[in-house]
Amino acid sequence: MKHFAILGTVCVVITAAMALFIKYHPFQEEESVAVRDEMSLRHIAERNNVPIDAMIPLLPPEYGTDAVTTLLGLHQPVEVLGLEKGAIIKAVRTAQAHGFPVKDVARYILWSLWLTGAGLLLLRARRLRRTRTLWLLATLTVFGLLLGAAPNPMEAVVKLHKLVQAIPGNPVVFVVVNLLIFTLLSVIGAKMLCSWGCQLGALQEALYRIPWLHTLKRKLKLPFAASISVRVTVYGIFFVLFFELLDINQGGPGSILYHHFNMFKIYEFYDLALFTLLLLPFMLIASIVMFRPFCQLICPFGLYSWLLENVALYRVRKVSKERCDGCHQCEEACPTDAMKAMNSRTKKYFLPDCWSCGACIAACPNNVLKFASSQEGLRQSPTRGVPIRCGSLQQKPDLASAPLACLEDERENVGQTAGCAAPD
Repeated sequence: MKHFAILGTVCVVITAAMALFIKYHPFQEEESVAVRDEMSLRHIAERNNVPIDAMIPLLPPEYGTDAVTTLLGLHQPVEVLGLEKGAIIKAVRTAQAHGFPVKDVARYILWSLWLTGAGLLLLRARRLRRTRTLWLLATLTVFGLLLGAAPNPMEAVVKLHKLVQAIPGNPVVFVVVNLLIFTLLSVIGAKMLCSWGCQLGALQEALYRIPWLHTLKRKLKLPFAASISVRVTVYGIFFVLFFELLDINQGGPGSILYHHFNMFKIYEFYDLALFTLLLLPFMLIASIVMFRPFCQLICPFGLYSWLLENVALYRVRKVSKERCDGCHQCEEACPTDAMKAMNSRTKKYFLPDCWSCGACIAACPNNVLKFASSQEGLRQSPTRGVPIRCGSLQQKPDLASAPLACLEDERENVGQTAGCAAPD
């Protein structure tokens, strides 16, 4: 726990330094602004990477500020709205000049503090289920309702592609440092950002934790082969359309499929794409019976963080494989196929997504599982002798570990006869 606290403190300092660097770096103004008559205001904001809520107040007052008018107007071509290009370009440039808001600096620093606290909670492994539910509700409130939709992990990946395609918008340093911060938070703890700090993931899992339909939830556990296939396919389609690898002409260079699935915009409801608005009820209903459907099937950062799991410093590990009695309670508690794959031991890397939720840790009756680094796992896992089964006729365990093993077994199996003896 001490090592993780130190690591978390270092992470907070690095995150704060990078966020402040973004804030005060002297960005150059973009040379051109992408505006065409057939584009909607929402499309213009996306192509120029400016927040739509920052651009709208800068438009001429005749556009109107009524919420319904704004929601409808965002999806209409600017020529229908009767707005001049000069007015829109001025609004875009003014929004770009505002730079990186202080709110976003605070969000990054708060994220690193938040995830450090979540990691310490996992290391303590006490009352995880109830505490995690409260933590998710707090994440939903703070990072969603209070701080809004952006920045978020999904858009960090999309903006990197925009940078490669040279689409006007955020400066290079913003895009790169933004993704570096998210990568750092995900490497320190496997999927910690997605699991404990993502405002959209918190909403989905909060719905999943409503105590309804337990049997259906167990049956609807999404197979990893299905989830990874859909996620890779969606990213593949996005990649092909975005870089125009096929002559399909679906929106021209920089056509972004993920904008039509950007559920993060529920925290900026007026900026929802029409298709997202239609899809939203289905996602919310699906979240009640399926663990994080958007994260498992759509989110590109979910795919990226799945790769980062293989190099994460801290993740759920078996720290004492010899004590595992094969009860499979961890597999029942796990909302994905992660524990099933870990128990099968068929491969070491690229296992199903583990969300570091701690459900398996809380369910294990023998304290076999722990959120730990590889070195901590090695220090705590006995490496000599044979599987310990006190009170049985199995071969004697290694004497160096026998006393502790027997004491633990006696506590867990009150009334049973222990068959191990301490060394002379």
